[in-house]
Amino acid sequence: MSSYVIIIAAALIIILSFIFNIVSNKTNIPSVLMLILLGVFIQLVVWSPDTQAKNSQLMMGLEILGNVGLIFIVLEAALDLKLKKDKIGLIAKSFIIALLALLFSSFAIASVFMFLWADGSPESNVNWITSLMYAVPLSIMSSAIIIPSVSKLVKNKKEFMIYESTFSDILGIMFFYFLKNNRYVESAEQVFKDVSINIGATVLIALVISYLLVILFQKLQMQAKYFLMFSVLVLLYAIGKMFHLSSL
Repeated sequence: MSSYVIIIAAALIIILSFIFNIVSNKTNIPSVLMLILLGVFIQLVVWSPDTQAKNSQLMMGLEILGNVGLIFIVLEAALDLKLKKDKIGLIAKSFIIALLALLFSSFAIASVFMFLWADGSPESNVNWITSLMYAVPLSIMSSAIIIPSVSKLVKNKKEFMIYESTFSDILGIMFFYFLKNNRYVESAEQVFKDVSINIGATVLIALVISYLLVILFQKLQMQAKYFLMFSVLVLLYAIGKMFHLSSL
């Protein structure tokens, strides 16, 4: 594929995203939904087995962009959280509701998948883990959709929806990767052991690195320090994934 075609496609996506933002402001339809529908439409139009086989390099590029986008989603969600003493009750309530809603929706949708496609045979690829992996993305209340949609709500309801959707993003991504990394493990004891070690090591490393980063960026005075911070976060994410830690 020509490099100019890729540049044209990237430019058109940015232009369409800008147009969708204008339409979203007029109609209150989240621009993210329009972009998703556009992507589905493009795939239906241009996809074929031949193009899929020929575009392995393109798929690798999309995987890289997907990982960077995932970091942006979690980072943006975390930046929306303001930890204050008077917000503790609101934060706890929104966290519990986001967790319960995610679990209930995931298991409900997974049950539908199991009812429709699981045949009970050992050769079947449809099981609870697989069904949950497909159900979790459908159960997340994405902040990219919720936050632009609640701009006209009163302050208290708006804050609650922002916190809930933010926690839903983070918990949903963590839940999905938990299922993905343990889908072939048969022993519940082994899963519990692996998850405990993973979370413990991740939290310990995160606390140490966060403390060092705060000290470092407090002393930096350069204007481009935010780009440096994002580069460090991407580096830590990639290293963590290589060692099978919960990088997000």
